Amino acid sequence: MRQANLLTLHEAIAVVLLKQPDWQTSFQKVADSINKRGLYAERKGDVDLATQCFLRAKNYPHLFELIDRENVKLRFKEK
Repeated sequence: MRQANLLTLHEAIAVVLLKQPDWQTSFQKVADSINKRGLYAERKGDVDLATQCFLRAKNYPHLFELIDRENVKLRFKEK
């Protein structure tokens, strides 16, 4: 039986980045951590998770900063 996702993909990416030094790492490490922790178990399509993470981060520029094609950083705004 497949497990339903408790988080959206962009939420899962943020959870992983919060545990990283300087809130940044590679998309591959994000994908590996998401898989290992089961944060986003149910996926559609055959695009690998690292690529899906890149595409999702690209669509949420208010949450993520694309350092380059391979690395991402969580944005943080102080009030």
